[in-house]
Amino acid sequence: MKLLIFEFITGGGFSQQELPKSLLNEGRLMLDALIADLICIESLDLTLLLDWRCQHIVFPDKINIIWVSKTQSIDDLLPNLIDDVDLVWPIAPEIDQALTKISIWVESKGKRLVNSSSKAVEICSDKLLTIQTLHNNGLPVVTSTQLDRFVKTMAGEWVIKPKDGAGCLDSYFITNQHEFDRALSLISQPENYIIQPYRQGESLSLSCLFKDGKAELICCNRQQVSINKGVFELKACEVNISTNQLERYQKLIDKAAQSISGLWGYVGIDLIQPDNSDPLILEINPRLTTSYVGIYPATGINIGRAVIDMLGGDVKPQKTKDLPYNIDLL
Repeated sequence: MKLLIFEFITGGGFSQQELPKSLLNEGRLMLDALIADLICIESLDLTLLLDWRCQHIVFPDKINIIWVSKTQSIDDLLPNLIDDVDLVWPIAPEIDQALTKISIWVESKGKRLVNSSSKAVEICSDKLLTIQTLHNNGLPVVTSTQLDRFVKTMAGEWVIKPKDGAGCLDSYFITNQHEFDRALSLISQPENYIIQPYRQGESLSLSCLFKDGKAELICCNRQQVSINKGVFELKACEVNISTNQLERYQKLIDKAAQSISGLWGYVGIDLIQPDNSDPLILEINPRLTTSYVGIYPATGINIGRAVIDMLGGDVKPQKTKDLPYNIDLL
């Protein structure tokens, strides 16, 4: 089978723009981890897109690399490449509906998308729509309001973030009216942002596999997030932490699988775990996340192989060997 891998940052998504350093490292880490997982599958013929500024990256000789020049646009290049393969595995941010657009291209050409459906991606690419969908299906979420509709008195602690943001980009921590007004002055389109009450608790992510309304929890990860001058920054991610909440989290993702049709393959779910109360979902990422990089070293489970196996079978991730219990990333 011919598989096209397209990681948006390293693969030419910014071929005609400056590469965003904050996303470039994470994109490279995820790409390296995915290649390492898939290279051992003999039935796969791998093709990879690479940005013209990534010539220093070395991959195994058996991978077919297509270089994206500074004069080429992914919008023109990618649709034609999809015609020549059987499978497409996109890794793209939700920013500007990038992942949704790629998913629609693949589906429209009748090729197999190794990811969630375009409809599921479209829901999850909008943090407000995701929260509303989950809330309507009885899942615990952090209350969210579209920023231009927020009329409450500014008291307490709040978080402002883009509806389609990736990571901590363009997110603000607000504690008073002055900080709120300053954040608004930096935002040109408040209708594209949400505001949420800041909730105390552990910042966690769940690494999961989804298929046909079913979900399998792979591991729970701890995100070390700092706040510097009102701006959030992900400092580190500890993959596969020890927790007595795994059964509760499994029930949570079971319900999420029933709430958003079309979730498929690897999915990351960000949540806040307050002390002595239920977890609250912040967002669902229908794609590889940074935590993916540490899953094989921490668990011995080859998620890439598990996802490929899911194309013809059930969700049955297998541990290949015993490894250290947890891994720190970033």
